[in-house]
Amino acid sequence: MSLISGDKENGKVQFSFPASWQDNTLMQVQFAMFRSRHLDTEDYDAKLKFWKDLIAEYLKFRGRPIFSLRDLQLQFMRGDQLPACLDTVISEMHQGKQIRSRTEFEHDPANSWSGWLVNSLVKRPLSWSWSKIKHSVVAEDLEASSLVDWIHLNVLNNTCELITEKVLSENSGKLMHFDAFKSLCKSQEVQIHSDKDICVCLLALNVRQIVGLEFKIEKGVRQIHLVKIPKKQGDDLNISQEDHAVHNLQNTQAQLLKQLEDLEEEIKVNDDKARQYLKENKRQMAKTYLRKRHLLEKNHERRSIALHNIESLLSSVDEAQNSGLVLDAYKIGSNTLKKVLSDSGLKYDNVDEVLADVRETLDQHQEVQDIMSNSVVEGVGQEEDQLEKELRELCGESSPAVFGPLINNNEKAEVVITDEEMIAMLQGLEVEDGTVSQSSTRTVKSLQGL
Repeated sequence: MSLISGDKENGKVQFSFPASWQDNTLMQVQFAMFRSRHLDTEDYDAKLKFWKDLIAEYLKFRGRPIFSLRDLQLQFMRGDQLPACLDTVISEMHQGKQIRSRTEFEHDPANSWSGWLVNSLVKRPLSWSWSKIKHSVVAEDLEASSLVDWIHLNVLNNTCELITEKVLSENSGKLMHFDAFKSLCKSQEVQIHSDKDICVCLLALNVRQIVGLEFKIEKGVRQIHLVKIPKKQGDDLNISQEDHAVHNLQNTQAQLLKQLEDLEEEIKVNDDKARQYLKENKRQMAKTYLRKRHLLEKNHERRSIALHNIESLLSSVDEAQNSGLVLDAYKIGSNTLKKVLSDSGLKYDNVDEVLADVRETLDQHQEVQDIMSNSVVEGVGQEEDQLEKELRELCGESSPAVFGPLINNNEKAEVVITDEEMIAMLQGLEVEDGTVSQSSTRTVKSLQGL
């Protein structure tokens, strides 16, 4: 049955076909078989692009990286008309390295396109040769080829990105069964069509070192058993015995929680029945349900103790893991600091020696500065005296007062003045009333008598 174009059908969002899907004339051309490309290259390429884009959009919408020719023919039916050109589309997509056979992908999901030919010629030469001979000499079994599963690589990458974003990022550090992982994808509204689509996505994620996988053989078929989601990028993806132990504890914890819920429900039912029989004055029946209630309560208590012990173990394991991480961080930090100190030569004796050398160098520098300062000051003083002498000679002035030599310790220089110069200076002084006091006269006379 073909899909119907629209937004919703039966409450579910349905795939919407392009507007040209309703054009009967155009779609008859699109559904017809391809003519040789050299007859009309432009029409051939346009028709091929139409189907490639439509197939990619449909598979992405359904979360279905795995498909077959028969699936596409049924999904793209218009009335009773099947598209007769899809075998050519698939062949072109395979040549363009847009799709890959499921069998080959599951055999070697990490192998690149460049290695597929080597893988076919070296690892599986007999089966490859027989397949080629059968298809070239014997008429091809169209029914069998229409059921071959293919993997659309772009759709696969898109689905893996959705799983990484919505599921893995929210459940880091967990180990879970395949069924639990499938339920988790459904709860996070990650659209994935079937179990085989989830398996091929997990294989791709495992090749990219994003999840760890453990397989089991069931009925002769190799299936994914456990999925390990690391806490952070770079963690070990191998599922160890410790991982199994923690996983078993977590499963037991979940089972005990479910059993406790069931016991509580049974206790409630027995209470209701005991009350009902008591109202009906059937005391023996009421006592029977009360005894059963007591047994259920004891069973509930034992399971509660077991659950508490398991939760304590899980808490201890988590604490030990965190302590181990802290200890590893201490070790890394200590080793890094030692290396930095060693590379930079920061040792006690070496640092003390360097600081002593610095102090000695600074002292020498100060001495040099003092010597240079004294030399500059003395030279400046002599130059100033010479300039003053020349200025006086130009102006015809007499010799100035004699000053003592300048001292370098910022003390005031001693000034030497003769008696005649002192008397002349005193006589030149003026007072307000124009008279000189007796004491001043005596001072002047005494100086003159000298």
